[in-house]
Amino acid sequence: MLDGLNKFGLPAKYGIVGFIAGIAGAFIAQMLNVHDGDAASYLTTMVATGVGAAIGGWIRQRRGMTN
Repeated sequence: MLDGLNKFGLPAKYGIVGFIAGIAGAFIAQMLNVHDGDAASYLTTMVATGVGAAIGGWIRQRRGMTN
């Protein structure tokens, strides 16, 4: 899945996917009126999900998993 991102390496691939998931999560939270924060809190959420996913990709890479 998302084989075009393989050239960036596994941590970067997971980070990009996590950042996109953070965008979707922030959008859904706003639509459901769960979170009425400002733009900085949404940016923090997106960056945090991207960094967390990149760390997860790095751990998978260290364990020898390739995708």
